[in-house]
Amino acid sequence: MKPVLTYIVLALVAISLAGCLYTNVIVPYGTELNKTELGHKKGTASTYSVVWLFAWGDAGAAAAAKNGGITTLTHMDRELHAVLFGIYTRQTTIVYGD
Repeated sequence: MKPVLTYIVLALVAISLAGCLYTNVIVPYGTELNKTELGHKKGTASTYSVVWLFAWGDAGAAAAAKNGGITTLTHMDRELHAVLFGIYTRQTTIVYGD
């Protein structure tokens, strides 16, 4: 009985730590995705943080649009990249348009 309990505890610990060592996900900003056209251009802008103490960057929609040469936004996504419980993180705004 003891080995079974050990495996159950290890499985619960593994599930609770999912994404703590490394995360790289992209999620949409909008939910109105019916017939969404992305446009011909793509722009990105990011913020960074290290050791939960230092942060820099501009991940705003305006900065991403400027970086991509976009004047009309049609869709936005957010990308999160985190390593080792967030010791290093990068958050990126991705915009699409013309």
